[in-house]
Amino acid sequence: MTSQTPQTPQTPVSYRLEDGVAVITIDDGRVNAMTYEVVAAMREGFALAATQASAVVFAGRDGAFTAGFDLTEIVKGETERNALIRAGGELFYEIFTSPLPVVVACPGHAVAGGAVFLLVADTRVGRVGKYRIGFNEIHIGVPMPEFAIALTQYRVLPTVAEAALLGDMLDPTQACDAGFLDIVVDGPAQDVVAAAIERARELGARPAQAYGPTKLTARKELIDRFADR
Repeated sequence: MTSQTPQTPQTPVSYRLEDGVAVITIDDGRVNAMTYEVVAAMREGFALAATQASAVVFAGRDGAFTAGFDLTEIVKGETERNALIRAGGELFYEIFTSPLPVVVACPGHAVAGGAVFLLVADTRVGRVGKYRIGFNEIHIGVPMPEFAIALTQYRVLPTVAEAALLGDMLDPTQACDAGFLDIVVDGPAQDVVAAAIERARELGARPAQAYGPTKLTARKELIDRFADR
């Protein structure tokens, strides 16, 4: 059974429940930039999923998961920038500390905050193609946040991690070898989403009383380090 909550005019984020898996999709028809409204909608969907679902999938659109925080909001002013970055950081922390299995369906590019999104999930499903995975912060003169650095060092192959933090971009196959992705699908975007849902369903079928505590214990050092940030 599938239940669907339609997109509203204010946000390109949609939510549906598919056989116990919550699927939260962002599709703005462009690069899926994370505006404050988009982040708020994803947080709302994730909170709802915690009450309804055994696992969660965050999915992008054909060609893009997300290009990260919306630069048009970042340059509006300090208030807008701080609000967006704080909300995004809280979303990432909520995902990283959730006992639920969280899978990302990445049918294209994942840059900057999009790459961080990959790192906080449990499993990441990408797509074969000429897509870029990684951080562009250095290229635009922005130092990498400490949380993103720590996540990269936690998850990404040590021989690749520093180069990635300093701006080297990876294609999906390279990203899978490095640890940004776990699975790369050679097919259309819907196949990526389907593979992510299948993986989420498999993870969600594992005993929750064992899965959640084990995952959070494995991540305890980072969770404790950033608990009060």
